[in-house]
Amino acid sequence: MSRFAGVLFDVDDTLYDRRAAQGQILRDVQARLPDLFGDLGHEAIDAAFEESDRRTADTYMLAGSIEESRDERSRIFLEVLDLPPARARQVSLAYVDAYRRTNAPIAGAAETVRRCARHLPVGIVSNAFPDVQYHKIDSLGIRELCACVLLSEEFGTRKPEPAIFLAACEQLGIDAGQTLYVGDSYGNDVVGAGNAGLVSCWFNPAARPRDEGAAAPDYEVRALVEVLGILGLPA
Repeated sequence: MSRFAGVLFDVDDTLYDRRAAQGQILRDVQARLPDLFGDLGHEAIDAAFEESDRRTADTYMLAGSIEESRDERSRIFLEVLDLPPARARQVSLAYVDAYRRTNAPIAGAAETVRRCARHLPVGIVSNAFPDVQYHKIDSLGIRELCACVLLSEEFGTRKPEPAIFLAACEQLGIDAGQTLYVGDSYGNDVVGAGNAGLVSCWFNPAARPRDEGAAAPDYEVRALVEVLGILGLPA
């Protein structure tokens, strides 16, 4: 008999390939605003967005609304490129619109969730803005399979804080110690889930090394289908 009574998944770079999606979206934004980006190369644009994303990763919810937070990221993006930050709102709107038309599933994601949901309650815990995150979940075709979807900007607490993990377990109606949490971020997902008393599964397809001295996750997988074996479910 399986030790697990339920499973929770991260979204970005666990079920949905955010890195691949970003490239598609930035090409779309660049094409929509040729007067702004001119002949800037893709590499410079990608690097600038990555920098703006990194610098604002932990500041969501601090500046007020989702729009204000996203505009701050766009402003930094433009400043890194030495472009006028006054165009930030325009960039943000183009970005969101492009996201709604971009699909980028991780290999095996939807099928793994479907197979899990046949036997166990399944849920999602993600640090994300709802307007694009629900699109990602819907593009995977898994929202109806989820007994709970907790997004940080709706819930009010972000991973790795224990509260959002524990609230998801409560919504699933199962104990934390009987819940497997699958995510790609060592800090947010492995450490966060472990500190909340869940069983952690690090989705690590690139076989990245852990930081020196970092504790091992409870489980580590290269492909999502391996989660089925951990749960004791048929592959």
